[in-house]
Amino acid sequence: MWRCGLPNFMPNTFQTNSPKHTVTSSCHTQIQLSSRITICYLYLPPRDHIEQIHLDKLIRQLSSPFFLLGDFNGHNTLWGSTDTNPKGRQIETLVEDHCLCLLNDNSYTHFHRASQTFHTIDLAICSPSLVPYWKFSTSTNLFNSDHFPVVLTYVKNDFPFPKRPVKYIFGKADWPLFESLCQLTPNMIDKNSIFVAVNTFTDCIIPSADISIQKKSGNIPKLCKPWWNTECDTCQKTLEKTWYNFRRYPTTHNLIKFKNARTKFRQIRRRRMNTTWCSYVNSITRQVSSKIVWNKVRKHFGCCSDTQNISFLNYNGQVISDAKEIGNVMGQTLSEISSESSYPNDFIAFKNAKNKNQWIFCLHMQKIITRLFHTMNWKMSSGKLVQQHLDQTKFLITYLNILVNLLY
Repeated sequence: MWRCGLPNFMPNTFQTNSPKHTVTSSCHTQIQLSSRITICYLYLPPRDHIEQIHLDKLIRQLSSPFFLLGDFNGHNTLWGSTDTNPKGRQIETLVEDHCLCLLNDNSYTHFHRASQTFHTIDLAICSPSLVPYWKFSTSTNLFNSDHFPVVLTYVKNDFPFPKRPVKYIFGKADWPLFESLCQLTPNMIDKNSIFVAVNTFTDCIIPSADISIQKKSGNIPKLCKPWWNTECDTCQKTLEKTWYNFRRYPTTHNLIKFKNARTKFRQIRRRRMNTTWCSYVNSITRQVSSKIVWNKVRKHFGCCSDTQNISFLNYNGQVISDAKEIGNVMGQTLSEISSESSYPNDFIAFKNAKNKNQWIFCLHMQKIITRLFHTMNWKMSSGKLVQQHLDQTKFLITYLNILVNLLY
């Protein structure tokens, strides 16, 4: 989705690169769905002339498949405009020369306030392989801008969108039902193998908990602003109603009503933001921990920590969303990195030489301990060892044993 001249790519952006080396204003990024897709955002100023060769160079730099999105400021009957201007013909030539496809469905994407007219200047151009799996649509609300938000929806159901880990809600558990369903007996753990006992115990508890204890949905919660209240909600509905009336009947009277509703909504929203922020600042005291302070700051800006708790991993081009599989992949990767197969050859040779010297030293130490032990037993049997020498010899043998164990 993009609007107001700025793109907002969802669900997850994996890599962001520097702007392309052209005279146009462009930036690009990549997202990972079932495959990696390049997304380039382009802005063509309405009064600047862009050479066709620069646009061709930009297309050749993009990795396929790709989207070319942005505010092109070009009019052409091909995408629903009432007329065709030079920039619109230039974009049409670009699409034909590179065998690209246009996703626009003749919906208006821009509202010109001065003339009170609607235009289509925001375009969605893509590689031919992406056309069957993406749907173009626009929002009916301007959201305090002069561009309608453009939404590209992925219609192919082969991408597992990440969810939060599903957890039990113990506060809503039916414990009598759980107790009646979960019949634990001593025979369950009286097994020869500990693994069989654990599996038997788990197979009894988990099904009972699934029936008697509610779970969280795992869906990502909506980002809610703490300053939003019923007054803001009412003003927003009034604003949407006046905008809908103006779109159907674009008269001066309806335009004035829409502008008044928009002004009132902005005032109320700004006042609520300031009031909430002042209340938050006044609540900070010496007794409040820094964790609570920053959690409130994130919540004020709509960045709650719970929304970031998503199990999501891209491994060898495959998207993994199950928490157990993610743990297995991370453990396997750490095991491979920590194994001797990943060490350099010179380090392995050095390590083996040191281990060999250490083993020889420990062998000599064991021989010394054995001799001391036999000597001490012989002197004790013959009565030639006094108590002081006996204590010193025992201490020496204990110390040498600890040293050998540490070296091993």
